[in-house]
Amino acid sequence: MIKEGKIGTMEAISISTIFLTTKAFYINPGTVIKLTGTAGWYTTQISVLGSVLLFMIVYLLMKRFPGNDLINIFDIVTGRFLGKIFSLIFCGFFVYYSGISIREFVEMIKAYILPYTPPSAIIFLFIGVVLAYAYVGLEGIARMGYISFIVILIGLILILVLPSPYYEIDNIFPMGGYGLGASIQYGLLRTSAYSEVIFLAFIVKPLQGIKNFKKVGLLSLLFAGIIIGTIILCSLLAFEYPQGGENLSALFQLSRIVYFSRFFQRIETIFIFIWVMASVITVSLTFYLSVSTFCKTFRISKHRPYLLPFAFFTFLVTLLPENISEIVQVHTNFLRSYSMFIVYLIPILVLLIAIIRGKKGVNKEGEKV
Repeated sequence: MIKEGKIGTMEAISISTIFLTTKAFYINPGTVIKLTGTAGWYTTQISVLGSVLLFMIVYLLMKRFPGNDLINIFDIVTGRFLGKIFSLIFCGFFVYYSGISIREFVEMIKAYILPYTPPSAIIFLFIGVVLAYAYVGLEGIARMGYISFIVILIGLILILVLPSPYYEIDNIFPMGGYGLGASIQYGLLRTSAYSEVIFLAFIVKPLQGIKNFKKVGLLSLLFAGIIIGTIILCSLLAFEYPQGGENLSALFQLSRIVYFSRFFQRIETIFIFIWVMASVITVSLTFYLSVSTFCKTFRISKHRPYLLPFAFFTFLVTLLPENISEIVQVHTNFLRSYSMFIVYLIPILVLLIAIIRGKKGVNKEGEKV
């Protein structure tokens, strides 16, 4: 099996929170505002609660088989053949997530910063950086994620606080948005926007135990909910919901309106810096997970020989969308509205099979749990 080392609790919380919140740098806040109006800032908390509930069900599965990651549990409960199919579904999901995230990043870069740069040049450069991180492995990604999290958090605070003179409290009224029913409906549907937390089930051993798995998952969901909710709230305060729903990137637009004097303006450079940092960490993690999941499924001890083939697969995924409209309406809509039917449904199905069959793992003393 792959030797992934160990990662601390704070490192795990950092990379998990970055993973969950990177979408806030893109179209996600605008989509939520468009769907729920002025209720967007608290509708996303409904999504967090839905994901917490489903995560705890997955935790019951992990607790039933202590010391095993999700790949091993699939094999134990359903057998090697079906277990491999489930594992490969997640492997494909991580590849797809990586490719679409890169393409979304590229479209944002072209829209705001480098309109005349060929997309392929940005994609190749991005994949090259991701390959370097994945070559180092999970420990390296976690260490860099911990350092980056502090920088990203400081940058976010600056971007959200500095435009405060332009905030209008009247913009969030009426607070009901398009109605309580719409808020609950879209809030529950967009539980998928926080389903990425499932990745922790694939790195239980580096997390050093099921207790850390639960702690990291719940805290990162809490932090992600607060961060994304605050970003949506600030976007509403600054732009009102009709304009806020049309913004390609709420954070970028917030950073552009800052103007204190001719010597203190255009702080979008801060946004670009932390945006690139968060995107690289997120894609590096998902790309590494795709390779490691494949290797664990087929019991391959070294992941590095498979980096280039998976980089090629990821590149192919980046070519799927024809334009940014297709990315938003099809691909990111699937990831943030419907992916939970894959990410959560499979582990829950395996839990039900384990209960019906009476399958359980053993603890450190060799006794059934």
